[in-house]
Amino acid sequence: MGQKIELPVGMTRDSSPEFRRRVLAAIISYKLRLKSIDHALRRYVEPSLYDDEDLFLGDEASDYIRDSMELFMSELPKLHTEAPSFGVFGAEITLYRLPHALNIARMMSNRGLLLEVLPLLRLSLEMMAWAGAAFNIKDEERVVSLKAQSCIAKMKRSYKTAGKIYGYLSTFSHWEHIVHGHFLDFADDRAGVISASVRYRAMSLALCLVILDVFVEAAREMYRERSEELILGIQGTLDRDDTRKTCKFLSQFVELTNSNDLREIRSLVV
Repeated sequence: MGQKIELPVGMTRDSSPEFRRRVLAAIISYKLRLKSIDHALRRYVEPSLYDDEDLFLGDEASDYIRDSMELFMSELPKLHTEAPSFGVFGAEITLYRLPHALNIARMMSNRGLLLEVLPLLRLSLEMMAWAGAAFNIKDEERVVSLKAQSCIAKMKRSYKTAGKIYGYLSTFSHWEHIVHGHFLDFADDRAGVISASVRYRAMSLALCLVILDVFVEAAREMYRERSEELILGIQGTLDRDDTRKTCKFLSQFVELTNSNDLREIRSLVV
C-alpha cells in the first residue's frame, strides 16, 4: 500500500484489515503532515476498507508453495540419515538448500517475472536429480564426479517426465531466437520488451508447482515410507493421482486462464 503517494509499505496478505487501515492512516498522516494518526484514520480511511478482499488463485497457489517450503524445512531434518555415507550426506545437504531456491523463485513469480524464474527452477531440478543419484552412491570419487545434467535421465525412474520438464526449462533459460517472441510486443510499428505480466506470473507459479511436485517425489524415492508424513502434509494424499494438491492447483490455472501455455505446463505433471 501507499504506492500511489510514493510511500510504499509492504505487508503480508494475512495482515488484519484493522492493522492495514492503521498503517495506511499513518502513511497519510505523514504525507499530509498531520499531528494525529487517529484523525487521518477517521477522516481519510474508509472504516470497511480491506474487509472484503478476495483471495485470488495466484495468491492461494503462492501461499501453498510458501507453506510447503516451510514444511520441507521443518520435516527434512527429521528424515536425516544417521551416520550417512558421503553420497547420502551430499544428497541431504542439497535437499536442505532446495526450499530456499524454490521460495525465491516463488517470490520472483509474484512480481510477474518469468525469464528470471526459469533458471532457478532449472537449477532446482538439477539439484534434485543430483541428490537422488548421490543418495545411493557410497564411493566418494563417484559422488564428486557426478554431473547434475547427466543425472536427469536417472531421475525418470521416479518422475518419468523429468527430462521433458528439464527440456522445457532449458528452452527458456537460453536467450535464443525461439524465445524472443515470448518477451516482445509489437504494436503500431513499434517493438516493446515485456518485463513482467499477469500471464508470466501464472506461468511461473505453475512451473513452481511442477517443481514442487517433483520435489515431493524425490523425497519419496529417497526416504520411502519415512517421507509419508511430509508428503501427506504437502499433497493432502499419499496417492500419485489428480487429487494431490499440486495437480488441483495446476488444473485450476488451466480452467481459469484457458491458456495453451498453462495446458502445456500442466501436461508436465504425471
